[in-house]
Amino acid sequence: MKNIAVIDIGSNSMRVLVYEIYENNSFKIIDEEKRMTRLGQFIDNTNNLSNEGIQKLMITLEFFKILCEKNNAVEIIVVATEAIRRANNQKEILSLVKENLKLDIRILSGLEESAYGYLTIKATMDINDALLVDIGGSSMEITLVKNKTILNGISIPLGSIPLTKLFPFDKPADNDTKSEFKKFIFNEFDTLPWLKNAKHLPLIGIGGTARSIGKIHKKFINYPLDLLHNYTIAFDEIKTIYDYVLDLNLNQKSKIKGLPKERADIFTAPFSALVMLMDYCNCPNLKTSQYGIREGVLYEKLLGNNINTTDILDFSLTNILTNNDLNLSHAEKICDLSNVLFEYLENSDSKYLKLETKLLRIAAKLHDVGVSISVKHAYKHGFYIIINSLIAGLTHKEILMVGYTVALSGKFDYKLADEYKDLLTKDDIAICKRLSVILCIAHKIDKYFYNSLTEVVIINEKDNLKLALPKISVKYMKDSLPVEMEESLKKCFSKKLSIVAL
Repeated sequence: MKNIAVIDIGSNSMRVLVYEIYENNSFKIIDEEKRMTRLGQFIDNTNNLSNEGIQKLMITLEFFKILCEKNNAVEIIVVATEAIRRANNQKEILSLVKENLKLDIRILSGLEESAYGYLTIKATMDINDALLVDIGGSSMEITLVKNKTILNGISIPLGSIPLTKLFPFDKPADNDTKSEFKKFIFNEFDTLPWLKNAKHLPLIGIGGTARSIGKIHKKFINYPLDLLHNYTIAFDEIKTIYDYVLDLNLNQKSKIKGLPKERADIFTAPFSALVMLMDYCNCPNLKTSQYGIREGVLYEKLLGNNINTTDILDFSLTNILTNNDLNLSHAEKICDLSNVLFEYLENSDSKYLKLETKLLRIAAKLHDVGVSISVKHAYKHGFYIIINSLIAGLTHKEILMVGYTVALSGKFDYKLADEYKDLLTKDDIAICKRLSVILCIAHKIDKYFYNSLTEVVIINEKDNLKLALPKISVKYMKDSLPVEMEESLKKCFSKKLSIVAL
């Protein structure tokens, strides 16, 4: 194992994340810190970063470096975006940092910034075609992705700070202000003819503005899950929030639930730009990314060119299992056994076959994740860990269904909290119950016959599921199966479970 750190010098904030990297390239965050330095505001009329801005940069970098050293980071990767990129005195800044802190700053071009943003999306979302927007402190990156490939991308100097200088929105916006902003930003979009190829694509929002929109919407509807990544909001709901925000003064905006107070004064203008981009391209919804450039740098470090051939779902599952110190080969065995049982029990004509196959594979791999906290109550701890984990490519509903399936497999009368029930339909709940029975049987077989699984024969009859086991082994399992599991098998699959000797 080794620890590495990534420092992101943004125009609005600076962040550091320290990662522990395992031999299989799994990772976990062991420390992080954020400072709202707003370096973009310290670019003077000559396009130099002022002495005050340089002092803020140096103090923050010095503290971040101490934090990295405290966490035994063997490598510190430092990247900077528009504020330093734009500064005429960037060479002086880089030399000062190198001389005093022994850190090398890599200044990203606008296209590199876009590429890292998409690299993060590619590694964490199941998206083929989308329009990406990353509104930072000083710049806005817009990227068009088709068939998981960047077709076009641009960085324009219209981040939250310069946009707010042009359009402060510090009081309720009148119609003239709204029209003026729309005309201004549409003129910018008109210079990008390739945006016509982004019509009707989902918009993926990267950066603080998009995250704030997601947090506000979650508060508006009392959304029960803490997950923000891949949180999806329809355009008409975005518009409702937008109209609400436009009618507020700055003091009122600082009290919006979900909006960080330090962002209240620079939120409305970039929010307006995002809404106008959705309007311009007829984007049906906004998908929020919780991750950005920093994670892109990390994924490049871990996967490199293999990102194109890596199964992002399996990579994220391995990451969860490794972080919880679980046996990967055991997880694979439960997965294989569950799939075999599923083939015997599932109706191949089911309209949910593809979804069930996917969810069972994930639940089987994560079935033991709660054991890292408590063996006795692994089912409920597993539920909590799963619904608070990044499982790449899954929707929030699918993550919740995986968690519920794992919980049910350990306790068939596990009650889903009322706050989560509104996210699942009756069919969703029925799927979880069906899959939990399969998962429970697989777990029981493996627990009692982990050295002789090849000797287990499954016989599927009309009203009966027979497990044929070695004669000497039957006595171990026969009385170990929960009555509730047999009842659930009969209810979900109309079959009785029998254990017989080979």
